[in-house]
Amino acid sequence: MIIVTPRETIDLSGQDRDRFASSLQQLFRDLYDRYEIVQEVLIDGVSFREGYSEYLLEHMDSVRRVEIRTVPADELMREIAGELKGYLPRLLSACDSISELFYGEMTQEHWTYFNQLTEGIGWVMQSAHALRHHLERTEENVSLAAALAEFEAGMKDQLTELTRELESGDHTAVGDRVKYELPPLLETLLDRLAAG
Repeated sequence: MIIVTPRETIDLSGQDRDRFASSLQQLFRDLYDRYEIVQEVLIDGVSFREGYSEYLLEHMDSVRRVEIRTVPADELMREIAGELKGYLPRLLSACDSISELFYGEMTQEHWTYFNQLTEGIGWVMQSAHALRHHLERTEENVSLAAALAEFEAGMKDQLTELTRELESGDHTAVGDRVKYELPPLLETLLDRLAAG
């Protein structure tokens, strides 16, 4: 099996399973240590975005060529920060309008809107976590990393309470939380990202 990375070509043919697994793990660790984020792995021309290590281990005898496509971590983090800055105002607007739905009778359509809102919040949480992890690792912007950690902790607390309110059927409390508790956290995150 030939593995092509942005910097090198490696031949892992003829290795037993344990050695192959170790070589593969070391390869991905080296990419991580060089601040390269794996975006896509082409295995015999088929694109994988996840599950590629497991697939390679299962099919190590039949795979011929693997191409690992990476992006520099700094570049990806700038892109994520930019996407967050563009998305947060829309999420804030959604919090305002969707919160109002909880003060009346919730329909299936309303629940769909709420689920989309929670998916958006989930994406923001994942993005903030990735950005914080990168900043802590590189020690680039300690104050932004701290602000992101604070955002994550605050949002986690709010989501725990939101889940409790949903489970108890207290729709007014859910509406209040979405309208009054979540937006300040999102606004603070947006301000911190805009400040750099």
